[in-house]
Amino acid sequence: MSVPVKTVLLLAGTAEARAFAGAFARDDLRLLASLAGMTRAPRPYPCETRSGGFGGVEGLGRALDTEHVVAIVDATHPFATGMSENARLASAARGIPHIALMRPAWVIEPGWQAFPSLDEAVHALPPGASVLATTGRKMTAPLIRRDDLMILLRSVEGVGDLPPHIRPIDGRGPFTIEAETALMQAKGITHLLTRNAGGDSRGRLDAARALGIPVFMIERPSTPAVNSVQTVADALLWLENVLRD
Repeated sequence: MSVPVKTVLLLAGTAEARAFAGAFARDDLRLLASLAGMTRAPRPYPCETRSGGFGGVEGLGRALDTEHVVAIVDATHPFATGMSENARLASAARGIPHIALMRPAWVIEPGWQAFPSLDEAVHALPPGASVLATTGRKMTAPLIRRDDLMILLRSVEGVGDLPPHIRPIDGRGPFTIEAETALMQAKGITHLLTRNAGGDSRGRLDAARALGIPVFMIERPSTPAVNSVQTVADALLWLENVLRD
């Protein structure tokens, strides 16, 4: 009877996840990257990939059993709290080692205002502002309510069925400071609305600083304490340690 190949489940969708997959070099382990399925044409990963949700904690638990998962590396977006919480609960229930590969948050700078939620940040925008919003395609209700604003809503894939005061544009980062500066100047942007995703892709922030544009920053949601690392090298080292015979 053949012995099933042990699997490392990579909860993916970020630059860090792609870098981890590229650096993974264990011939004795199978790496399975899981994407949420929100993007129709995601960038490819150098490993086996699945797309779509698992069906909550129970569905993820069944997948962990079926795929013979021996470790989970959660490298999802810092605001993808639902998937991260499901991974925490499902791995704890089965005693499967679990680590979060989490890019450090940006430190608030002069000219930035931090808000605990998108609703509060949007509510604080001054009437008549021309806003570049990079807050994702799912949370649009607060933007729709502010019809006194002109909003340029950027996401990887454009959003449909929006009112006239919101113009969707699609674009996949990272974006350079030069490109972001040109966009803000061409569109007459007066405010930047974004999330504290952290990491190196901060062209929009540097452009806003150079142009003197206020930044309305949505803070990361609070999450339960979990083991975490900030670099791919540390995640690989953790994997070696937890799977050492």
